[in-house]
Amino acid sequence: MEDTLSIISWNVTRRCNLGCKHCYLPARSHDNESSNELNTGEALQVIDQIASINPEVMLILSGGEPLMRKDIFELAAHASQKKMMVVLGSNGILIDEAVTSKLRSSGVSGISISLDSVDPKIHDEMRSLDGAWKKAVSAIDICVNSGLSVQVNAVITKKNYDDISRLVEYSRSLGAKVFSPFFLVCTGRGEELTDITPVQYEKILSSVVERDGKHGDMMIRTRCAPTFRRILYQADPDSSLLKMDTGRCLAGLRYCRITPEGDVTPCPYMPLSAGNVRSGTFRDIWTNSELFISLRKRALKGKCQACEFRLLCGGCRARAHALQRDYLAEDPWCTFIPGKGNIIKPPSFAACFPRDEFEESGLEGTIPWTESAEERLKKVPFFVRSMVRAAVERHAIEKGCSEITPEMMEELRAKAGKMGIGGHR
Repeated sequence: MEDTLSIISWNVTRRCNLGCKHCYLPARSHDNESSNELNTGEALQVIDQIASINPEVMLILSGGEPLMRKDIFELAAHASQKKMMVVLGSNGILIDEAVTSKLRSSGVSGISISLDSVDPKIHDEMRSLDGAWKKAVSAIDICVNSGLSVQVNAVITKKNYDDISRLVEYSRSLGAKVFSPFFLVCTGRGEELTDITPVQYEKILSSVVERDGKHGDMMIRTRCAPTFRRILYQADPDSSLLKMDTGRCLAGLRYCRITPEGDVTPCPYMPLSAGNVRSGTFRDIWTNSELFISLRKRALKGKCQACEFRLLCGGCRARAHALQRDYLAEDPWCTFIPGKGNIIKPPSFAACFPRDEFEESGLEGTIPWTESAEERLKKVPFFVRSMVRAAVERHAIEKGCSEITPEMMEELRAKAGKMGIGGHR
């Protein structure tokens, strides 16, 4: 279902040791300020409420700088014990071997670290701290060597636009499993920044398509760029990336954000509150808020409403709101002129592995995994691991197998083509 919660980005604090000019949080907080953020007890309750909806949700603990919360390891451990996939979003400044060890023991599956350029001066200027680049690179190296899956995030602006190709290669050389270009949505402190042009935006997305979403053994995952799906379809209608949510705007569909103070919003770049966990339950907010219901109905306007790619792409709802104050308006960054063709229906990941009867059987999650199969699953990028687990279990039950083995995962990986099952050998 479209409203099946699968990813939550939780800004657990506004406190930060940087002053990034593009930050979507409106103001820098001093290191010792808590800014009315949810306390430990409140945060643990929210985790329990999330688990009651989907215990296998991906929970991204972000900020500010999440490592500035003294209880961050307790929150991560509690979520991990609830079987959530816990990942951390950090600037890398506070990461050393001791911190990495605590992250692993707290059940953190992966970490994303911001790196905006191969040029230290550009990164340091964007992050407003001399030496930030050196510390970010050191943090990536420490995390890779510790066995944590690392994603490199880069915010694309006019300052680093010409540097992206080199940054992709550099991130791969550092051992990152994923490179994720974030396309600026002018909110918070970034509201006054001059953005790249729509033409430059499409050029970057086209280069990702040319690489088929990969760079060697490193995957490239776009953020805030649903146009990627239209460009990908035009290049290869049968691309396996279209069967996943790569690039799609999931705001309110399968994704939401929680602010440090407990407001639940569709995404970090859409500061519209659907409710606050201090005055209502997370389940009720997610299920019944008018904002989320409206986003799920997707009564789009303008070009997006008339576009044959509206189901495949749908535009960036945050960018529509930021620039036009209407989250259902057309995506102002899209250069495509809608034609009069038939509506393109997107393929789905589940379509490759029939699941209706499987869900009804009550067998999901009951088939055992061998230790070696579990180890192989850990090599799958953390952002698709839960989908892969479900697909493998369905495949095993359909074949009448009593347990899941690496050989079975390889068989399904071959069947799924480029979907990434058992990948990153």
